[in-house]
Amino acid sequence: MKNEIVTYTILKAKGLQLEQVEDCVVQEIPLTIHFNREEIATLLCSPSQIEELTLGFLLNEGFIRVPEDISEIRQDPKDHLVWVEGKPCLLQKELMTKRFVSACCGKSRASFCFANDALMVKPLTSKHSITLTEAYGYTAFLQSPLPLFQATGGIHSGGVGYQGQVVLTSYDIGRHNVFDKLNGSAFRSGLQLDNHVIFFSGRVSSEILLKVAKMKVPILIARGAPTDMAISQASALNITIIGFAREQRLNIYTCPERIMV
Repeated sequence: MKNEIVTYTILKAKGLQLEQVEDCVVQEIPLTIHFNREEIATLLCSPSQIEELTLGFLLNEGFIRVPEDISEIRQDPKDHLVWVEGKPCLLQKELMTKRFVSACCGKSRASFCFANDALMVKPLTSKHSITLTEAYGYTAFLQSPLPLFQATGGIHSGGVGYQGQVVLTSYDIGRHNVFDKLNGSAFRSGLQLDNHVIFFSGRVSSEILLKVAKMKVPILIARGAPTDMAISQASALNITIIGFAREQRLNIYTCPERIMV
């Protein structure tokens, strides 16, 4: 955690009194990802789980599908660079540049902003369900701040759960990066997520919902609120959204049949 914290001297106000104190600030780095010797993107992120973030990003953006698509991954921690070599992606340029809006699942919802979203996202068929007790267990994880959050207050966190157990965790300054790291971790370990739960410290926007859909996770538990577009997409894609998950209370917005009393 030490290399993820930067200390600054600041002025802290209490009422009309100013005090000079040392304050811990979370570190942010620009990570540039190359795929088959071509620069793909620069992500602003926390300097942790870099390979998992890279793999999750490439997976979510459609550059890779299975572990066999990757032949090599290497990084330069000093300059924050990652190089991935793998099977050629025929739609590489189109995936990063072609923007359009299409209807979600044929129901005339303006949902998809990138070509790979429309290509990769389909309604889920999972019949996986959990109990309220299990849901509250994952909520308890979100209520136990990580040491880095306690020191800086500057990160999002999340995890993957199965049968009440936390099987994967991640954190980052960027909420999107949390999901890419989880997806990359699952990808590396060969873990299929179609009967798992994702829990997350932030709110649920349409972009976050699409990340979950690409990961094929049927249940999302969030500490924050969903947006209307996220709810609309979740209904069309058969994903259960739980929001405002705090202690022994939560709101179920979509597909409530997956939550058992």
